[in-house]
Amino acid sequence: MPLVFIFSAIAPLSIVILFHILAKLSRRFGSVLKMNAVYKWYYLAEGLGIVALLAHLWQASAILSPPNASSFALTPAFILMFHHIPLAAAVTIGLVVTWKYWRWLIIEEDK
Repeated sequence: MPLVFIFSAIAPLSIVILFHILAKLSRRFGSVLKMNAVYKWYYLAEGLGIVALLAHLWQASAILSPPNASSFALTPAFILMFHHIPLAAAVTIGLVVTWKYWRWLIIEEDK
């Protein structure tokens, strides 16, 4: 059972790493094309991903604690406020910023 919680933390961690890489790439790409510094939003998304990762690990430690110990980390409000909402916001911000910088890979513009 503990191994499941460790492996399930890989998803938010990979999102954080992905946003960090995209921020670095977009910063360089934006500086070449003289674009606005929209890539800084990746750092916000990265921070929200870290919040979701830490909430997940806190919840996992609460689940693995003795059964008679109650924890705020096991309530639906905690899971919603500190895991699901920050993770959804991070992915949404990442999607919008990625579309701003990298849409030229998908859409062919005739000039």
